[in-house]
Amino acid sequence: MLKVFKAGPFLTSYVSNPSIMAPKLPIEIILTICKDAAQPTFSQREKYDIKNPYSTALSLCLVSRLVRRIILPDFLHTILLRRRHSLKKFANALLMQKAYAEKKSDLFFDYTSAVQRMWISDAFDYFVYAEARSEYEEARSEDEEAQSEDEEAQSEDEEARSEDEDPHLRWGIRNFLSKNDERARNISVSLPVILAAPELAVDYGHLKHIIWRVQDAWSSRTDLNVGGHSSFPGKTKNLTIIRQGHHEHFLHNTVETFVFLASIPHLTHLIDLAEHSLMFRGISCGTESPKFPVYLWMRDHTWNSMESLETFSVVYPHLPPIHDFKSITYAAYATRGIDLHVERFTVSAALYKQDPEVLPVGATVVSCDGSFHSIFGLGIKLGPVG
Repeated sequence: MLKVFKAGPFLTSYVSNPSIMAPKLPIEIILTICKDAAQPTFSQREKYDIKNPYSTALSLCLVSRLVRRIILPDFLHTILLRRRHSLKKFANALLMQKAYAEKKSDLFFDYTSAVQRMWISDAFDYFVYAEARSEYEEARSEDEEAQSEDEEAQSEDEEARSEDEDPHLRWGIRNFLSKNDERARNISVSLPVILAAPELAVDYGHLKHIIWRVQDAWSSRTDLNVGGHSSFPGKTKNLTIIRQGHHEHFLHNTVETFVFLASIPHLTHLIDLAEHSLMFRGISCGTESPKFPVYLWMRDHTWNSMESLETFSVVYPHLPPIHDFKSITYAAYATRGIDLHVERFTVSAALYKQDPEVLPVGATVVSCDGSFHSIFGLGIKLGPVG
């Protein structure tokens, strides 16, 4: 009989007297099959809006403790935190592992040894926006009802009444502060795993909490318990920033040097297709060069902090004709994905720092028929994303 305790998509524990498997195959072959089946798929051809990519691995974790321990490294290789509550659930799973470690339980598993890639962003979660709108409408209705009841009593204080007549502002402030505090707590719990992952993709809203938490810990020389190192333990080699317009300038003109950014050798911007489609339509059609948006984005960062930076890249798509693009609903874009040819535009950070006002671009051969883009220039290369 299995008793299962789950933290969302992450199995935290189980206590079982597992039923005896009676296979015809040797145990080595069975474990190999389980390892292969446990690897999550993130194919956009699937309906990943409703399917949990970790569902198969979760089921296999319930077979036995041996199977669980064998498949966990493949299960945890790529952590996709794409829903509004995903980070909280992941943090809860880590807290459970901490409890196992303190009790010296054989259920303990060190996530930092397995996680190689992480995605932390709910920016493309269509259901987040739908639910947020629903919550706002409900809060607005409640505020308007309360306002109507108190209208006469508040009539003597015009300024106070003016503030109370804006339920949107009031709800927005409450919601922002609550989400901000929760996000900071979850990032703090998850930080050892985040710093142990060689590849990290994160939006600005989560990145700022990572930067500040690392900075606070480094300033006080707090042991972050990653790999047992006493020096800065970050292992991130490739940082991909998922652009969100209302957060993108939080590092602009900052004098302070951030230790997390100082350790990053490769930086990539992943555009929001819906937000930046017009900008990159001209690039896709060859009427504009990518160098101007790259220049603007590179200014957003504190170059004093990026001491180890070697390359800066922008990943952008070849967009379909505008009438085809407009026919795609946001719900379809957010939940099913769009098949597009994607390019990576890469700039040498060393050459850029020598002359940040100019990105030297040579000959350009571009067409809108889906053929390969090529831009040849000093320090710049453009090619398909591999």
